Amino acid sequence: MSEIHVNSPSGKTVRNSKQRQAVLETLAKQQSHMSAEEIYQTVKMLQPTISLGTVYRNLEVLSETGKTYRTSFADGKARYELAFKGHHHHLVCMKCGEIEDIIACPMAREIASIVESRDFKPLHHYFEVYGYCRNCK
Repeated sequence: MSEIHVNSPSGKTVRNSKQRQAVLETLAKQQSHMSAEEIYQTVKMLQPTISLGTVYRNLEVLSETGKTYRTSFADGKARYELAFKGHHHHLVCMKCGEIEDIIACPMAREIASIVESRDFKPLHHYFEVYGYCRNCK
């Protein structure tokens, strides 16, 4: 099994497990923003003995290693996606829950100007637009 290096002060290294690989494969196949419970239900079909706690722990490790992004939307439920897309934002339908990616950052120039003028070092930011998709409006 391959090793995943966690960016932590201790330089901790964790091994890739069958469960962790199943979580990654599930996210890759769905290509959507999935909750831990949705990931668990999908992975459980392939690995019936996996627990919800194991899925949560693996999602935490995958987020720490930068393999996945964890995002919380207005409903308060954390959702996960693969990190290969890079920095992006979201359109969120308030009726059906569909989440569409906005690949370009619509606030990039404004944020850069603000943080520069205040000598501020940003780590990350989130931008979501809530409304109704074409099927629900």
